[in-house]
Amino acid sequence: MNLGGIKISSAEIERVLQAVPNVIGTAAIAVSPGGGPSQLVIYAVGSGMQSLNKEQLAAAMQSAINRDLNPLFKVHDLVLIDALPRTASNKVMRRELRDRYASSQ
Repeated sequence: MNLGGIKISSAEIERVLQAVPNVIGTAAIAVSPGGGPSQLVIYAVGSGMQSLNKEQLAAAMQSAINRDLNPLFKVHDLVLIDALPRTASNKVMRRELRDRYASSQ
């Protein structure tokens, strides 16, 4: 993905986000609404999702990205889900997440 002219893989972002408390799994995708620059969207699976505050979790993820990767990467949106869609070989289906996000906008 290309965020603000800087290329980075989804796996690098997801590796950093695994250190955030109460997060079990994440998927990072880049969306380009209206053909503009790519924006970072995070899908997160957490333990005890009822007690998680979306704004606090997004702030914790943003601070982890700022600290460990690049402060120029901004989390545009955080989507909390129960489980990440996976293939038979247990890979995250990011294309399905991008399609799901585009249809919800």
